[in-house]
Amino acid sequence: MPAFAKNPKFIIGTIVVLWVAYVIYANFHPTPVDFYLLPFGVIVQFKLSTVIIGAAIFGAVATIVIQWLWRRPSNSSSASTAPPSP
Repeated sequence: MPAFAKNPKFIIGTIVVLWVAYVIYANFHPTPVDFYLLPFGVIVQFKLSTVIIGAAIFGAVATIVIQWLWRRPSNSSSASTAPPSP
């Protein structure tokens, strides 16, 4: 056995590379995601990548809308009201 193969960094690196290769291979063709729209058997199937991309887009849009609603000037600001008359 070569000397570099006895190095702990090489052994751990090999295990990590083999694990990443397994994860990529095992998830290369995942089963579709089923959405049951009605209890009468109406099923819509989406690819897993479509669900992930849709969730990311929804999260980004929801975050932008919430930030816009949070930072917009409010209509009931006290600076725009007239002072009371004496």
